[in-house]
Amino acid sequence: MTLTGTKQSTEHYRPWSNWAGNITSTPAITVTPCTDDDAVAAVRDARSRGIGVRVCGSSLSFSPLVATGGMLLDLRHLTGITGVDRDRQRVRVRAGTVIRDFAAELWTHGFSLANQGMIWNQTVGGAVGTSTHGTGRTLCGMSSMVTWVRLIDGRGEIVEIGEDEPDRLHAVQTALGVMGIFLEVEMAVVPAFYAEEKFRFEAWESAERNWLTNIDAHRNLSVMWLQSNAAAEAYSVPVPPGMSLANQVLHFAIDAIDPLPESEWCQDIGARRGPAYGVLSGENIVDTFCELEYMVPFDDGLEAVQRVQELLLGKHADQLHPMFIRFIKADEAWMSPFYQRDTVTVSVAGHPGADYWPFFTDVDQILREYDARAHWGKLHLFDRDYLARVYPRHGDFVRLRKEMDPDGMFLNDHTRRLFG
Repeated sequence: MTLTGTKQSTEHYRPWSNWAGNITSTPAITVTPCTDDDAVAAVRDARSRGIGVRVCGSSLSFSPLVATGGMLLDLRHLTGITGVDRDRQRVRVRAGTVIRDFAAELWTHGFSLANQGMIWNQTVGGAVGTSTHGTGRTLCGMSSMVTWVRLIDGRGEIVEIGEDEPDRLHAVQTALGVMGIFLEVEMAVVPAFYAEEKFRFEAWESAERNWLTNIDAHRNLSVMWLQSNAAAEAYSVPVPPGMSLANQVLHFAIDAIDPLPESEWCQDIGARRGPAYGVLSGENIVDTFCELEYMVPFDDGLEAVQRVQELLLGKHADQLHPMFIRFIKADEAWMSPFYQRDTVTVSVAGHPGADYWPFFTDVDQILREYDARAHWGKLHLFDRDYLARVYPRHGDFVRLRKEMDPDGMFLNDHTRRLFG
């Protein structure tokens, strides 16, 4: 969609920073296209100059995926749903569309996304490109919903990839921006549904015993393990009067419910109910932090969580952020952390400027013992050799990347060492 009265902008040496402020760069050129033709022209211009191209969405990633000294493409004007196939339950949407706006517009067409991340401020392109996931043992992440893409390749040509090319589709479903510039994606959707959220505290000793029962009891379940009241305060978790939250868990449980009149919808955190898109996700309202999120096989999840707990209660008791735990079904996207593996996700965080790296390094070393994979939008300590071991299609992904972008113009320093 081109916004009326809006023109493409081109700026030189405009500093860029991600939301957390831990990654910065100064692109030589920042281009904000208003049409697909603008985007194609920008990629061809970068190619003629011999500079690289990266894309920014909402800049919520903690990893150095976006940073570039070449050209930065900002797709904020390439937004909106472009097509709805009711019979196939497929919807096409421009990659610059923010999840919040996409899900709300989707609702007006009678559809919902089967799963969403906890935060809806990401763009569609950024969410699928980093394998943003949401939670639910029987539900896949957002990359798995992609059934077709239209992108600009490294030659400056528009390419379409769909379900008739399953290998290429599975390669681009989680593409990290190295396969090309996504302009438009088609996503599998589900009939619109209503949902309700409930928060519940439980002592860890009990939650540990009820691990599988709790997971299976809800459509979507996120678990926050709190090592102290200070950990609760770091995320503005209300502390019940007279209760210590040390070694407690807070269950964020969401289930589908019967349709409700609008007068009964609620947006109070912990008691949201109404259209599913407004219950599965919400605004990013917390203070800045830096996050590492690793994914381990489902059957290893409880043990992995217990070992990270030991770090937070012992060697790294100075770390105040709680641990988030989520659950995702296996998918077929080559570079998805959920590739052919039901998963438990383990997420830890630290404040920008704090010395969280020794803690993150120890978490990394422990979770590698379970062949951990990474959320690509978050911090990780993996190198190319490790990726080749834990992502079975890594080599195929690199080969196709070279075919799509033979000169490596979509690589930056971070992605080049992993996929160059």
